[in-house]
Amino acid sequence: MLSKLTLLFNKLIVVLRIERKQLPIFLFLLALSTLFWVLTVLSKDYTTTVHYEAVFVDLPDDKLLIENKEVDLHLQVIAPGFTILAHRLSFRNDLPLSVSTFIPKKIGEKWNYYWLGKQSISQLQEVLPTNMQLLHVQPNRIDLMLDEKAERVIPVQIKSELSFKDLFRLKESITLDPQTIVISGPKAVVEVFDAIGTKTLKINDIDSDYSGKIEIEHLNHSEINYSLNSVNWDIKVEQFTEGELKLPLSVNNVPKGYEIKLFPDEVTVNYLVSLDQFELVKTNMFATNVNFDGEYKRLPIELVSQADFVENVRISPSKVEYFLIKK
Repeated sequence: MLSKLTLLFNKLIVVLRIERKQLPIFLFLLALSTLFWVLTVLSKDYTTTVHYEAVFVDLPDDKLLIENKEVDLHLQVIAPGFTILAHRLSFRNDLPLSVSTFIPKKIGEKWNYYWLGKQSISQLQEVLPTNMQLLHVQPNRIDLMLDEKAERVIPVQIKSELSFKDLFRLKESITLDPQTIVISGPKAVVEVFDAIGTKTLKINDIDSDYSGKIEIEHLNHSEINYSLNSVNWDIKVEQFTEGELKLPLSVNNVPKGYEIKLFPDEVTVNYLVSLDQFELVKTNMFATNVNFDGEYKRLPIELVSQADFVENVRISPSKVEYFLIKK
C-alpha cells in the first residue's frame, strides 16, 4: 500500500513538473490550503441530530426514584461544524433535566413525574452550547416513577461460623456496636425489612477474646441507602469444666401406713460450668423429686431446680427402684 502511494506521489510530481528542491514549498502550500478548506467547511452551519444521555437532577427531597431509568435524547439542531465536531469527539455527553420542572401526578401510593419535550425547548436550549440552536427533541415525553422517601431503624444480626478449642465456649452472645442501622429509600421497600445481616464471621480454634469490624450485607434492593457500611463486633470467651455432686432423693405421695425405701437413695448430678464459677456451685442449689406411683416398678427422677449459671445438667440414674414397707 505504501509503495503504491509513493508511486502515485512521484507521478503527481512529474505531471506537475515540480522540481525536487521545490517539493517542501509545494507540500507547505498544499497543507495550508487544506487547512483553510477545513476551516471554511467547519465554520458553516449544518442541521444534524446530536445525542445526549439524560441525567435527572433536583429530585424532591421527600421522594426517590423507584428505578434507574436511562433515556437517550435525540436533538435536532443547527450548529457550526466546529461545535458538531466537538460534540462527536466528546467521550460522554450528559444533559441535566431538572425533575423540579416535571409535572407531578399521583398514581395510587406512588408519583408519576412526566416531562414534555415540546414544552421544554427553551429549558433545553439554556444548557446547550450557545452557538447550537435546538429545533426538535425526541422522545417528546419522559415518565419517572417516584415514591415517598422513608427511614427505618432496624437491628443488625451477625452471621457467624465459630469453632472453639476443647473446653472453651462463648461466654455471652456476640456484641455489636452499633446494634442498629438506619436504612432509607422508597417507603414501599423500606417497610418490608425488619432486620439486616452481616457478612459471615468465620473464626476457628478460639481460646481467647476477639474483636474486629465486619461489613453489612446490603439488602437486595439498589434503591436503599445505609447510615453505615460496617459494625464493630466483640467476642467474649470462657473456659468451662464439668462438675459432679450427689443429691439425696425425696419421695412424694407415699401411701399412708407405709414407708418407702429407694434403690439407690441418692442421684449423681453432672453439669457444665464456667471455670471461674466452679467454686460457687453448692449442693443446695439443686433439688430433685420422685413421685410415687404404684403402677410402676421404677419411678422417674425429676430435677426441679438447679443453679442458674450451670448448663447441660444430667442426672444418673434417671429412675429408681423401691420397696414399700408397712409400718
